[in-house]
Amino acid sequence: MLFFSFFNGISEFLFGLSAFIFLGFATWYSSSLKYAKGLKALWFGLFVFFIAAGFYKRNSFFVYYGVSTDILVFLRLFLTVGATVLFLMASSHILLSKELPVHILFSFISIGLILSLYAVFLAKNSEMEQNLSLIVPMIGLAYLFLAFVSQPNLRHHLGIAIAGLVMFGFFEQMAFFTFLGLPFSYVFTLTLLLILAGSYFLMIAEFCALDKKEIQKNLEDFSDNVMNIVKASPFPILISKLTDDTIVFANKNALKLFELDVTELSRYHFKDLFVDADNRRLLLEKLEHIKEVQDFEVLVKTSFGTTPFWLLASANVINYNGDMVLYVAFQDITSRKLRERALQNQADRDPLTSIYNRRYFEENVAKRIDTAHLKKKDFAVLMVDADHFKDVNDKYGHKTGDKVLMELAHVLERSLRPDDVVARYGGEEFVAFLNDVNEEVAVAVANRLKNAVANAVVYSESGEPVSWTVSIGVAPSGISDEVSLMIKMADDAMYMAKENGRNRVELYELDNFKDLDRLREPKEQIHPVFDEENEEISLLDGIETSRISEE
Repeated sequence: MLFFSFFNGISEFLFGLSAFIFLGFATWYSSSLKYAKGLKALWFGLFVFFIAAGFYKRNSFFVYYGVSTDILVFLRLFLTVGATVLFLMASSHILLSKELPVHILFSFISIGLILSLYAVFLAKNSEMEQNLSLIVPMIGLAYLFLAFVSQPNLRHHLGIAIAGLVMFGFFEQMAFFTFLGLPFSYVFTLTLLLILAGSYFLMIAEFCALDKKEIQKNLEDFSDNVMNIVKASPFPILISKLTDDTIVFANKNALKLFELDVTELSRYHFKDLFVDADNRRLLLEKLEHIKEVQDFEVLVKTSFGTTPFWLLASANVINYNGDMVLYVAFQDITSRKLRERALQNQADRDPLTSIYNRRYFEENVAKRIDTAHLKKKDFAVLMVDADHFKDVNDKYGHKTGDKVLMELAHVLERSLRPDDVVARYGGEEFVAFLNDVNEEVAVAVANRLKNAVANAVVYSESGEPVSWTVSIGVAPSGISDEVSLMIKMADDAMYMAKENGRNRVELYELDNFKDLDRLREPKEQIHPVFDEENEEISLLDGIETSRISEE
């Protein structure tokens, strides 16, 4: 009932209440604006000011209920000073985006209260009281007007300009009343409140449009910065469309690496840079599953198809200018691959003859035997041993012996197919794997090797021609699938060739090799400690069993 009593009737009350509610909603909705705190302070200031005006308009109402006139006047002045302080706080937030300094607030409140106390209780001057109640809020409204119209680029911010005009309208109405005696119009005042609320929504719309524009500019700047970073990247970078594989971007290092013409970039396709199509297909399959691939080795070539080289690729599927594209960054690992190949050769090759060593042969041939079984192909293993090689070393020296071994390795490599495998098994022994041959063909190949070796010649340090022969054992497939057993069978057959006069080829046949172990016994040298018949000698004599377990 108190708030209703400030107005002449129910319609005026409802109009005023609606205006304040609408302004409050607009104020709350404008919390995203940078001067939202200032607008909130303005709403509270206007609300307090209208309460103060209500005290002035309904003075007789309170007097009727026994409230002292001096108290009412002082309360009205106190509320007016409070409303003005809120106006000043609002203007500080709107103009400076910060709180009004405490000392200024304290000074203004102190002066306002002192003047109010003096006018009401000491001077008892009604004209002074009325002037204070009007001039003090006019100061706050003037600051608010200046705060709004001082915003930068005001001509592009219609909402702020309208809010400034509303403040000027409040100020003007109070000035007319103070200096010209024109009466207040509550309808005009409340209409100004509605216009002020509308200006807030206009500010929000302008802020959103400006924010969108700023975001768009920031995105463009960010995109430009990212593109500049990509262009200046020390790593070659390519971007190609997923739809037609066309290259749409290549930075400076990629252009140089792949020898691309930047003016005709669209005529190049990413697939054309791959040496192996399966390598590219594997990369795309990985991307389909995980959308990002790191450290994928690719063998590529330039646009002119020059010597292939190895790269380490990291790829992503991204959106680029509205298209789904493949973003790939490369690192040149050609030198690393060459070092790896060199190290692998050192691990797989015999240092003297440069052909494969025993370890590589056993690992590789085991895989080849599995493949041969899957394809139902025959195969054979050959054991080749130089005859009387010790005599060559004794007569001509070890350097000549090394020449014999190197030439023997070269003869074997030249005489066999690229798909066959030749290795030095140890000393003067060489082993070969023949793929997709039956035993008749294997024996024929072995005889051809024997003859080729017999025709080979090297020269000693003194220039003498040195020739030699070999004994070859042939182990055909069908007896065993184990590499070690195949080599053992070929070795047994080779030993039989030596027993039968050397410079010959022997085929391993199970029935013919039953007594081979007995024939080989005299060549074996067994230390007496390891002789099974000597049960009295043991390396473990004098050592407790429990101690052995602990160690």
